[in-house]
Amino acid sequence: MKQLTKFFKALSDETRLQIIALILWQKKLCVCDIERILNLTQSKASRHLRYLLNSGILEDERVGVSVYYSFSNKLTDFQKKILNNLENLFEKSDYIELKSALNKWLENKQCKITTGCKI
Repeated sequence: MKQLTKFFKALSDETRLQIIALILWQKKLCVCDIERILNLTQSKASRHLRYLLNSGILEDERVGVSVYYSFSNKLTDFQKKILNNLENLFEKSDYIELKSALNKWLENKQCKITTGCKI
């Protein structure tokens, strides 16, 4: 029961829901992507990402100097269904602007594993 409570608490914040939406659409994102798309400081992005990691929703992977985030392979079927339902809601809401910002960022970014992302 505690794991389920952590899961729903992690989803109860607007910024974390935005991060979830971005990763649902892109499957894997660098912390610099999330910072730039959501206009967050590195510390604020890291705090929210750490919360999602600790809740078991996300996992991270270091590639060079960058850290990439994706959904955990340990999500239960129930958690996956909740996230899939969220994705359907995101497609039909004010999250469309967020998806547009994601696409614009991905079209214009230039990332190098050794130096990080620049636009």
